[in-house]
Amino acid sequence: MVFEALLVYRFLLGRTWRRYPYVFSFVVFVVVQTVVLFAIFRLARSVYVPWYLNSGMVNLWARFLVVWEVFRQTFPARSPLRRMVSGGFMAITLLVGTLLVAMSWGILAYEKSHSMFRAMDRSFSFAQAVLILLILIVARYYHVRLGRNVWGMAVAFGMYSSLTTANSAFVDLMHSFFPYWQLLSPLSLTIMLGMWTWALWTYAPNPAAVGAEELPASDLSRWSKDWGRTLSTVRKVMNP
Repeated sequence: MVFEALLVYRFLLGRTWRRYPYVFSFVVFVVVQTVVLFAIFRLARSVYVPWYLNSGMVNLWARFLVVWEVFRQTFPARSPLRRMVSGGFMAITLLVGTLLVAMSWGILAYEKSHSMFRAMDRSFSFAQAVLILLILIVARYYHVRLGRNVWGMAVAFGMYSSLTTANSAFVDLMHSFFPYWQLLSPLSLTIMLGMWTWALWTYAPNPAAVGAEELPASDLSRWSKDWGRTLSTVRKVMNP
């Protein structure tokens, strides 16, 4: 709660919520979720579990706001790379979404003996970790320099999503791991919020990128061909 309060304070004080509105919206949701669940736990403990699970499901979807924020900051609308990357990224996102839907149908049959929320948490976290990793790989490939704000958001969220996936998987493999999962899950969230507090304490945007008009034609041609092959591969996977 301390990190959540500090994040909201820095967002408002530095007016960086205008720069990162999607991450700010996610942080506000997490703050409201934390306060409401804490109040319910203290005042009406009998209904805490359904409130925790229902708000957790909303949280799973809200995390995609962070993925979108990292993408739009890494490849802003004015960047010539945005047009080259966005099509492939959307195709990959649709592929991941399709896989999530397929896994969700399988989870329905899995619900009686296991936790529906934990299975969904694992699937969504895996997808979000993959998307963040893809953004960072593409940024690295195209030599896009990231500032402390975006880099900290991406790395911290990627670590959190990866740890959440691993924790949930361990619980299924070893039920004796459940007490540790109860500790590691909130601990990984706290670590992410702490890293975000450090990364977003001051406004540190991405360094100015080189414009397409300043790049050699050979580089632009190579980038277009490479990304075109990537996009074609994704389309083949989605439409076998």
